[in-house]
Amino acid sequence: MFKDDIKPTYIFKICLIGNGGVGKTCIARRLCLDTFDANTKLTIGIDFYTHDIPVIINGEESFVRLSIWDFGGQEQFKKMFSYYIHGANGVFLVFSLFNLNNSLLGLNWWNDHLSKLLHKETPKILVGCKSDLIQDPEKVDELVIENFRVKHNSIPFYKTSSKDSHNIRGVFIDMVEAILKKNDFEYEKIL
Repeated sequence: MFKDDIKPTYIFKICLIGNGGVGKTCIARRLCLDTFDANTKLTIGIDFYTHDIPVIINGEESFVRLSIWDFGGQEQFKKMFSYYIHGANGVFLVFSLFNLNNSLLGLNWWNDHLSKLLHKETPKILVGCKSDLIQDPEKVDELVIENFRVKHNSIPFYKTSSKDSHNIRGVFIDMVEAILKKNDFEYEKIL
């Protein structure tokens, strides 16, 4: 998107966390590579992606570089979580709308450990993936989602679909804005 000799104004580390198989990798690949594969394999350890978001700062076009860390959600990788999350500027708590109860309840462990690792104030967004698989959106138990949000400081929530590219870029734009505001970084507009 930007020439290699142009440096980003800001670089933010964004972490995707949640149980295995909920759609974290598909979110990252849709944003960064504009691809979707329904047969995506589970992430082994950590995968890394980068994506540039254009911004206007002091009337000039620049960009924020996102360093996206996609963390494998299987049990054996949880012991590496404290190393992985260190230095995160923003966190997506990801669950599957298609497997709501198991994947959303699994986020309690991740969120509790974020607090223990001094990330209580780090901007967070709750992301419900796989909205394209829900035949009847009314069947998604909004009360369960709302109870989770309230329990975790009214965390912002978005429904997404990596297959349809629904809300993917939007959640990253909102995350960038939350990080910029939290840190009082200068910017006029995110493009």
